[in-house]
Amino acid sequence: MKRFTLALILYHFITIAAAQDYGYLRKIDENLLLRDLALLKQGLDKHHSGMYWYTHKDSVDNAFSTAKMKITKDLNEIEFFNIVAPLVGLSREDHTDIKFSNETKKFLQNEAHYLPLNVIFLDKKMYVAKKSKLYDSPLLGKQILSINGKSPSQLVDEFGQLFASDGYIKAVKYSDLYAHNFSRYHFLKYGFINDYSIKVKDSSGVISTILLKAKKLKDFKDSIEPKKQSSSIKENLEFKILNDTIAYLGVHTFSTSSYRYNKENKSLSTFLKSSFKKIHTLEIDHVIIDVSNNGGGNEGNENLLFSYVADNYRKYNSVCAKSQVSILDNGIDKPVKLKTFGLLERIFANDKMPDKSYCRKANWGFGLMAYKKEPNYKYKGKLYVIISPVTYSGGSEFSNMIKTSNRGIFVGEETGGGYYGNTSGYRSKLILPNSKLSIFIPSLKFDMNVQNGEFGRGVIPDYKVIPTITEYLAGKNVPVEFIINGKAGH
Repeated sequence: MKRFTLALILYHFITIAAAQDYGYLRKIDENLLLRDLALLKQGLDKHHSGMYWYTHKDSVDNAFSTAKMKITKDLNEIEFFNIVAPLVGLSREDHTDIKFSNETKKFLQNEAHYLPLNVIFLDKKMYVAKKSKLYDSPLLGKQILSINGKSPSQLVDEFGQLFASDGYIKAVKYSDLYAHNFSRYHFLKYGFINDYSIKVKDSSGVISTILLKAKKLKDFKDSIEPKKQSSSIKENLEFKILNDTIAYLGVHTFSTSSYRYNKENKSLSTFLKSSFKKIHTLEIDHVIIDVSNNGGGNEGNENLLFSYVADNYRKYNSVCAKSQVSILDNGIDKPVKLKTFGLLERIFANDKMPDKSYCRKANWGFGLMAYKKEPNYKYKGKLYVIISPVTYSGGSEFSNMIKTSNRGIFVGEETGGGYYGNTSGYRSKLILPNSKLSIFIPSLKFDMNVQNGEFGRGVIPDYKVIPTITEYLAGKNVPVEFIINGKAGH
């Protein structure tokens, strides 16, 4: 796996050696970029607590050495991004992000030209997901077989090097390239391309080739015909009684601030108390919890949901930060200081370890247990959990707890978050002084106390259920239908 990963990175460096056209973007002196590269290496090494969880340090060092040899001339910010993004990706941690400078953001927003397709991947197959006024012929729902001679899987392998994802979870590389994201990464990788030759296949199996002109982002977005929202995305907290025996809870985020936008349920604790009280009163004995669109949020919310359906246990082996303060110094630019905890949390909630790391105390603050208080109306009946590659961070931690507790049946697709934990919590922003790229480095390594899982993977569903493109466009919740129809063991 490590040799294959490094081979992909080397291939990536070779493919970007050929000059791409990024227009008038400012070039940055190669010596300045080398200084930024040195700061990036120090930042990941000193402050990223999970940097070597999946990738050995020797492999990271070798990749940085290879990247250094590729900086032999002045580059613009996107060209430099193409070199450093695979290095950040070696963290194999989706909380590690790269953001462009305001100058480049404006360029991408106003000047760049994109492949005018809004797409979705379903079981690694790529489809046109929305109608557009730019197409002479109807493309909605057609499968894309190739773009300028390259298959979608080839392009996903290339673009997947440009962003981090947890462990070795391949499905995330596909799911993250939805909607406009695919076109965005196509531009970041290949620059200005005027014409696209797209080979497509319709539902009858007829294959045809269409030609599309690249468009600016505004023209592209304005051409997309709006799709009516389903009820499942109007509210991020949903409760439904599906029939006499089955109830549905859609918990689509753990972000506390997001709940205030709901029309009905503006508090997770109130929502859960009310929902499980109804389940208790109606003697419902089958409950579906849908976290397939839950990418996480505030720590502790996943624990609150878990407390209603499972017994308490020690959730984490440890929660540790590699460093409280990291000083990055390339010997020329002003040193950069990255910090983890505030004073009170550092003193009262964590212990300083012999290696100068800081680890969370077991019984202070969030602690290490799954939850602190038993709720009323605890549910002990049959439980189903719907998951997907979008299930991440806190959403994935909830799934991990259910899995290791052997509490529920999983339906859908593999989660996007690693089963053994993640590196998240506080994130330090490292602004590389010369290129102006911003690197967001997570500080806390959450080592989960789990059993019977494959290292580097997410929660694998007991029943893999993926919608067809027809079902997707119709807005059907196929995993729910799968469960209601008795195909998940009830």
